[in-house]
Amino acid sequence: MSTVVAKTTPAIRDMIAAAETGDPEAQYRLAERLRQRGSLDVDTKQSVVWYLRAAKAGHVAAQYRLGCCFIEGLGCPREAERALTWFLMAAEQNHGEAQALAAWCYHTGTGTERDMDRALTWYYAAAANGNLVAQFNLGEIFAKGLGVAQDQAAALRHWEIAAMGGYAKAQLNLALAYANGEGTLRDFEQAIYWCTRAADTGYAKAQYNLGLIYASASYRPDYLEQAERWLEMSAKQNFAPAQYALGRFYQRGRRREKGPAEAVAWLRKAADQGHMKAVYRIALAYEEGYGIGMNRPRAMAWLRHAAELGYAVAQYEIGRRSLFGQAPGVVKEEGIRWFEKAAMQGHVRAQYGLGICYASGVGVTRDLPRAYSWLAIAADNGLPKAQHRLSLLEEQLDPLALAEGRRRLQAKLRQIAGHREGADGEVG
Repeated sequence: MSTVVAKTTPAIRDMIAAAETGDPEAQYRLAERLRQRGSLDVDTKQSVVWYLRAAKAGHVAAQYRLGCCFIEGLGCPREAERALTWFLMAAEQNHGEAQALAAWCYHTGTGTERDMDRALTWYYAAAANGNLVAQFNLGEIFAKGLGVAQDQAAALRHWEIAAMGGYAKAQLNLALAYANGEGTLRDFEQAIYWCTRAADTGYAKAQYNLGLIYASASYRPDYLEQAERWLEMSAKQNFAPAQYALGRFYQRGRRREKGPAEAVAWLRKAADQGHMKAVYRIALAYEEGYGIGMNRPRAMAWLRHAAELGYAVAQYEIGRRSLFGQAPGVVKEEGIRWFEKAAMQGHVRAQYGLGICYASGVGVTRDLPRAYSWLAIAADNGLPKAQHRLSLLEEQLDPLALAEGRRRLQAKLRQIAGHREGADGEVG
């Protein structure tokens, strides 16, 4: 293998000489130095060469680092299977970080088939070696019931260990559990304590949630000041949810000295990052002239943008307006499609609207069994007027049509469940 290295210095030449004697530790130290030296492509490639030599000689840290190179594509192609092979070699020699990453590979199906039993085995091994990421991920597994029985109390135990070790994501999860009473009693002071520890590290998501926790206790004026402070800190890190929350905070008049223009400015920052709710709020601002000049065409453009991003409320609004001729450029047939998109996301008024449209033939061909299926879904989701219309429809349907409606109802419920399942699956 070539040992050509860019910007060779006397110190590097000495390290190369030591590495070429075949000493795995010297090879590892040289690889580390090359990896850390800068962003030169030749250095990163040569670091992989020396990691590989040391790893083949049994150097545990080099095996772990080589796995990282293959998983990230640093100095070599991304090859997840090879990464897992090297992680496992190091993991079997009790290397905690390698155990955590081997577990992650099995957890996510990276470089292998997903295998939660093996993931748990290696996470527990890594956790026993003091790996905080492993403790955090064990908490995630128990909280979500991934390959184990869902157990919020067990999740909290793992998060607390990681939180005590200073892992900010675990501190935030622990704070939210106390704030929401998940797996433990609600405890505002504990929620504040753990969220503050995470936020103090500069973690934007924790700062945002800390702002929301303080805002939830708006009966104390000093808490409103804290809410604004933490939301602003997160928003200034360009964290879109915080920018949206700060805009809404000002819209609700929580700080009298901050008016509509300030609210819209923060909402626009979030909207420019594609935050769906912020995009929708900008649409309303243009429509109402709130903090910005009234402009109906722009309002409609922003409303369509929110709908295209997948925001069910905006999708429903376009559908509703199309039926009343209030959505320029949107015909009733297109409005029905927006209703369906919102309905599939569980928007109960869109579900009801579809039932009425199919029952009356507005924008679609009249189809009473299909109307039955959507009205039944809306009724099951707690909309009283849907239950009333469903009862009236049942009286009109003959037995065959009613049976067809019930069949379509079950098919539609399966379709909605599959739609929601497909949207889920982010691994923490």
